[in-house]
Amino acid sequence: MAVLYVRHLNERARRESNFSTEVISRLLGLYLETEEILRNKQRISTLMDEISTTAPFPIIIVDNEGRPSWWKVTGFPSYKEYGFEKLVSFDPAQPPDVHVAALMSMAAEFKTRGTSVVFYSPGSPARVQGRICYGQSDLARDLGKAIAIQLAMLLVFSLIGVLGFFVMKRFEQESIWVGLAKETAHQMGTPLTSLLGWIQLGESRLETASLPPATQAAFADAFREMASDVDRLQKVSARFNNIGGTPTLKRGDLRPVVERTVVYFRRRLPQHKVHVEIREQYDEVPLVRFHGELLEWVVENLIKNALDALDKEQGLITLSLSYNGTERTVDLHVRDNGRGMSPSVRRRIFRPGYSSKKGGWGLGLTLSRRVVEEYHGGRLQLLDSHPGHGSCFVVRLPI
Repeated sequence: MAVLYVRHLNERARRESNFSTEVISRLLGLYLETEEILRNKQRISTLMDEISTTAPFPIIIVDNEGRPSWWKVTGFPSYKEYGFEKLVSFDPAQPPDVHVAALMSMAAEFKTRGTSVVFYSPGSPARVQGRICYGQSDLARDLGKAIAIQLAMLLVFSLIGVLGFFVMKRFEQESIWVGLAKETAHQMGTPLTSLLGWIQLGESRLETASLPPATQAAFADAFREMASDVDRLQKVSARFNNIGGTPTLKRGDLRPVVERTVVYFRRRLPQHKVHVEIREQYDEVPLVRFHGELLEWVVENLIKNALDALDKEQGLITLSLSYNGTERTVDLHVRDNGRGMSPSVRRRIFRPGYSSKKGGWGLGLTLSRRVVEEYHGGRLQLLDSHPGHGSCFVVRLPI
């Protein structure tokens, strides 16, 4: 409402300013009808000097053939530099310079707009002496600009408000998930320590137990795998605890991190509902700065998402490590031949709390992107995904 009211005041002031401009021009025309220009050059020149000093609008006096004899236009030389005799005697088809030509064009434009006043020769109302052409006042132009500036500022403040709202909303969502991650790490600490103690106790009793060799070997393998899983859970707990902090990055080779993660999942592929093959392709790549445990977690999340997306009897997951010379990054591609994603799902997969899986937390990709982009200065992107044709994620780390 306030903007509309200010706009109303601006329009009113602009109309009044234009009215004043027109009145002044008409009064000047009446004056010139009482004073023959050629016989009273000095008196008219004095009047025009006053107008040149005080008039807040452009004004040009032209004769019947369009030659300017007096004018007040900002940015143009004074009419005095030419002399009255020269201005009223040159050929209209050949103006003396570009300024006079521009003034003639401007006067013709004012005439076309209807902002001009015809004045007649004194005592001969049928004989046109010339025309006073005038433009919009400086105040009217500035008021028009003021309206545009106000609308632009309103738009800018609206955009800032909307962006601020989304930034605050995103910050709030990320804060919730960071807090959840740290609380999860805290809650996991006690049972993991207890499980590790029970495994060690079982291993010690196994050494003194009288069991058949095959049974003892089976129990020993089971305890080793359990210890391996507990160790991995402790790593997961440490990763959750690192979320929200500033991890220390070390320069190294990314390949061993990817290989360790693939080995871990390969051991558990027989438990999957479909036959799954994981292929690896490693090119020679430069060293990059990364945090081993956090980046291993990112690779785990991407592989786990690929496994969950598989819906064919022959599932295939391909991991490739390569150097991107254009971006100057080391790229890790994780591609699957699963169900793929629709455009609506693709737009939401990185939102905190969104999951396309039943019972999913919507935490993995959100925190993975945070690890890659905020902690490592890289990028985690969904490169492509189409329903029925699988998906491909890429992790880009700067060298």
